[in-house]
Amino acid sequence: AGTQLCRLQQDNRPLSFGDVIHLWRTNPEFAAFFAQLLVASPYRDFRWETPPLTIASLGQSFEFALHNSPGLAPFPQKTAFAPQFAAQPGNEPAIAFSNLGGDAILVVPRPLVDDAHYRHLASFCRGAPAEQQIALWQLVGEQMAERVGDRPVWLSTAGGGVAWLHVRLDDRPKYYRHGPYRQLPHRP
Repeated sequence: AGTQLCRLQQDNRPLSFGDVIHLWRTNPEFAAFFAQLLVASPYRDFRWETPPLTIASLGQSFEFALHNSPGLAPFPQKTAFAPQFAAQPGNEPAIAFSNLGGDAILVVPRPLVDDAHYRHLASFCRGAPAEQQIALWQLVGEQMAERVGDRPVWLSTAGGGVAWLHVRLDDRPKYYRHGPYRQLPHRP
């Protein structure tokens, strides 16, 4: 198994959640850097989780956990999100929509290259086109900026149920593995 916890700094200063969300949305170089940071993980296959976030915790230091997940999503399921891709025609490299239960927003990349690159976040960051990786993180940033409020948002990827990358903005820590991140955020 194994879990790696990561924090980000810029100019010897911790980046906050608000900083990272802003940078994902507005700075393609940062989005590309973030994807490359994930590529450097010691794990071939991993799940990605952040602590729960509210408007009150935007100033806290950004951090995330990577969970070693050998064999995660071995066979990509392109058809899993085919109805959502069809419902949002166009050439956007990633789309966002509500899950079936209505308690999460999913950010999902369209199939642009070999399906194997869309199995989970690790395969996506290692093989999808750089422009698509940037677009995914920009959309994650936009969705987080819209969704963060008084109620906590859990931002993660899982992939155990559907073998196609989907970043989850969830009302609860549905598939979380890192115990401390399952807890409600404490007030700063």
